[in-house]
Amino acid sequence: MPLSSDHAGPGRVSPVTPSRAAIAAAFGTLYFVWGSTYLAIRIAVATVPPFTLSGARFVAAGAALLLWRHFRGGVSLPTRREWLGAGGVGVCLVLLSNSSVVWAERRLASGVVALFAAGTPLLIATFNGHRTRTRLGRRRRIGLGLGTAGMVLLASATFAAVHEVPPLLLLALASSSWAVGSTFGRGWGQPSDLLMASAAQMLVGGALALLAGIATGDIAHLQAHAIGLPSALAWLYLGLVGSLIAYPVFQWLLSVADATAVASYTYVNPIVALAFGVLFAHEVVTPRTLLATAVLIPAVVLVVTGAPKPDLVVKEEV
Repeated sequence: MPLSSDHAGPGRVSPVTPSRAAIAAAFGTLYFVWGSTYLAIRIAVATVPPFTLSGARFVAAGAALLLWRHFRGGVSLPTRREWLGAGGVGVCLVLLSNSSVVWAERRLASGVVALFAAGTPLLIATFNGHRTRTRLGRRRRIGLGLGTAGMVLLASATFAAVHEVPPLLLLALASSSWAVGSTFGRGWGQPSDLLMASAAQMLVGGALALLAGIATGDIAHLQAHAIGLPSALAWLYLGLVGSLIAYPVFQWLLSVADATAVASYTYVNPIVALAFGVLFAHEVVTPRTLLATAVLIPAVVLVVTGAPKPDLVVKEEV
């Protein structure tokens, strides 16, 4: 899975022109799978502690991807410097961001969490502008303004529903950490092979999340006999389908499709997540949340489509 990626990064061209059906199927995979991961997290975290859930998922996916890339793809293992760079990104994207999202889903509806995650491209656009010292275009300025209003509205609606501040702070930490790792983290030395780099990020970030679970007593609360079949299947879905399958699909799309079109998943996933939450978890969407959605999604569209292609950085699912 692409924990930190920019559209110009792969720089690969598919040697065979793919069919429209294949491209449509790939887009459908990103929209459906990454939109459904929020519901899977909510199901899994019901019986698996947050740090354990996040750490075990990414260690398993990262180790499998690293071994496959090294032994089947012939890619060298990361150097010490590359491990440090990838590890720094893994701290931002797995330990601080994904683990915070998992914690927040213990209190908040999965669709609401997905909407907060949709605001991350707004921060990425801001951080990337500071990093590259480039001016924001008109579309992005309008998008950032709308996005800020949408996030304020969403936060107020969420607080009115749960009357808790910690989950909101965790989501703010998650978005900020992901934005830092996806922008400033691009300058940290990492493997040139994107699959190997992502594997190292997942492996280091997941291992640190497990260590955090040990330090905080999170793992001590894990009761294997209490893990139900739905939670186990949700965890397998997150690691296998959400990470190992969807990530190569994403990389393939970057090599055959327009970069801006690929980035469309950043505003489709929250809609899918909201629908899944309502249909399968009986989550309630309030009128204020719907209004926030109507403001936030167009804002993200403006930010993503208003970026020059070399500067595009995308956010992945959780």
